Amino acid sequence: MIPLFKEDIDVDQFDALERKMVRTLALHNELNKLLKAEYEAGKAVDRKTLEKLTLRKKNCVNRLEHLVRTISGQLKEMGDGDLPSTVPKTMPNRVRAIPGIDPEHEAVLIPLAQALEQGHRELVREARKNTVLFKGVLDQLWAASKYANQGKMR
Repeated sequence: MIPLFKEDIDVDQFDALERKMVRTLALHNELNKLLKAEYEAGKAVDRKTLEKLTLRKKNCVNRLEHLVRTISGQLKEMGDGDLPSTVPKTMPNRVRAIPGIDPEHEAVLIPLAQALEQGHRELVREARKNTVLFKGVLDQLWAASKYANQGKMR
């Protein structure tokens, strides 16, 4: 009979980190698409589509937060300590600071880390654009409600 679980699992930490980074990049792409769709639905004031997109976005953000926490924890576990104060604490620098990283893993992990940093910047930019749009729409709706309810007692 074949056992359900292997007793000795040889997990390479570098490969596990690479898989997590690739999954995080995929979530960045998915979240970016959701934010763009949310922006379009917000411009059209499509409430039903916005509700669906908000639920999907919340799920995606939760998965992204979990992956970012696990990547950060793994980088702390693999590293010796904190980076020197003169070095920016970016993900590529944190990967470079891992002791015993060979050039083969470094050639794969550094570009992934840089892509993650760039993806994060894009997400922040899209989220800010959506925030500005929704704040403007709320201001317009508030002004329209004040105009419509002009002179009415509450």
